Amino acid sequence: MNPWIAAPMLAFAGLALNEIANPRFAFLGRVFHRGNPQGVALTFDDGPHPRTTAQILTILDRFQAKATFFVIGRHLRRSGALIGEASGAGHVIGNHSYSHLRWMSFLSAGRIRDEILRCQDEVERWIHYRPRFYRQPAGFRNPVLFSILRELRMSLVGWQVRAFDSQVKDPRTIARRILRRIQPGGVILLHDGGDSEKNDDRQATLQALPVILQGIQAQGLAFYTLEELFGLSREVPPACCG
Repeated sequence: MNPWIAAPMLAFAGLALNEIANPRFAFLGRVFHRGNPQGVALTFDDGPHPRTTAQILTILDRFQAKATFFVIGRHLRRSGALIGEASGAGHVIGNHSYSHLRWMSFLSAGRIRDEILRCQDEVERWIHYRPRFYRQPAGFRNPVLFSILRELRMSLVGWQVRAFDSQVKDPRTIARRILRRIQPGGVILLHDGGDSEKNDDRQATLQALPVILQGIQAQGLAFYTLEELFGLSREVPPACCG
């Protein structure tokens, strides 16, 4: 292929891939992944789960640590009370779509907007506010997502480090990956549930979590919610102040 043609094509492909998959940066809008360097933010995706989420809340309470839970809207039909309990204990609730469709980035703008709004409605029933923070399923996105989030006055959250704990079943590997790679101000991605019953075993995460919390404390870092880490309200701001 002619290099004068190949180079622009490769550059465009790289830009497109970045916009789809980079959890830290995009040209089309801001991806929040780091904030106040005096602490870090624990975030948990794919819950609430009737057993795991409750156990994670107990562990967090033992360490006096706050976190942010990105919930799947359809899970609230069975476990909505858990996010009410989490919110009451000072944790922040975020939106992780209603259905957690792995191919969500290939949906139309209308379908993506509907997935986000259905989750907003379900969350509001239990905690009486509409979350500002949103995380796209699997982190993938398409170009229209940022315009939808601007319209809804929401903020897209990525992560600085993840442990792949939805696949990895060794708690030592999970803890080691987080503690080796976490940076001050970083957002940590873990999971308290799954997008299906076949993928919701989080025993390894439960075993790794105390080790992670102890290790972060040993580094002298505080545990912040996203609200505290970014200095942004947990709620969707008024239309006049977005």
